[in-house]
Amino acid sequence: MAKKEKIELTPEERLGLEEAKKAKRKIFGETFLKACALFLAVVFVYSVTYVAIGGGSGGGAQSSDNDANAPASNEAEEAAKAINEATKEAEKAGYTWKRSASMTNLNVGGATFTNILNGIIQIVDPKANVESVVGGFIGTGDKEKTIPKGADAAEEIGYHGGSYKLKATSLTAADLKGLKVEGDTYTFTLENVQTPKKDGSNALSRLTDDIVVQDEVSAEIQQQVGDKVSVTSLDGVYKNIQVKVVITDGKLVELTYSYAAEVTDLALKAGVTIHGTGNLTATYSDFVY
Repeated sequence: MAKKEKIELTPEERLGLEEAKKAKRKIFGETFLKACALFLAVVFVYSVTYVAIGGGSGGGAQSSDNDANAPASNEAEEAAKAINEATKEAEKAGYTWKRSASMTNLNVGGATFTNILNGIIQIVDPKANVESVVGGFIGTGDKEKTIPKGADAAEEIGYHGGSYKLKATSLTAADLKGLKVEGDTYTFTLENVQTPKKDGSNALSRLTDDIVVQDEVSAEIQQQVGDKVSVTSLDGVYKNIQVKVVITDGKLVELTYSYAAEVTDLALKAGVTIHGTGNLTATYSDFVY
């Protein structure tokens, strides 16, 4: 079979063929881009729909619970209502308050910085040091107080009593993560929260005022060592917040909560930053109505 003779194109024909190829590439490119745009639009809409359905809680550290954003059940609604009503009534009753707090992993940047800061503190109080000063405002140690019925709980508790006294809770059904109801006992966790305020804007502050905030820390340190040291920033996360509530016939029998507070940034004017973890458990019991 004879070999097919190669056809030589004129310059004009070659130019026309190239223009035709460019036209095809342009059509393919536009079609491809439109397809990509449509695909991305579908993905975007799906993502927005997923977020809308799945939900998401703003602010603070996120809970690790898989059902953190699940709709609140009727059981949770009823539990939140029962707890809020019971604590409102118990706030006026007599009770026993116990609190145990410890501080671990305190770190101010090594021995050199610790010694420098201790030297500043001990100018004012020779018996004080970094650990005692920091421990002062997180209330380290074991404490217990019996508050008579009708008494001012904050005054009876004394030191930081306004933060430690039982408060009427304002929990929502959505706050009660992993709720379990067994007879009169409710157990649940609260979502982790980053640098919470005592304003009811987060689940922890809807349960208690036992939260460390910057202005209180600054006031505490200055009360102990004067203006030699002041707080310039305070940031941390409250996590592993566990709550147990016992209510019998509408009356609060026991309220216990515990948490770990990890201070990620406590900066002092003295030029150091303190890191550490505080672990706390508080219990209110033996109510007298």
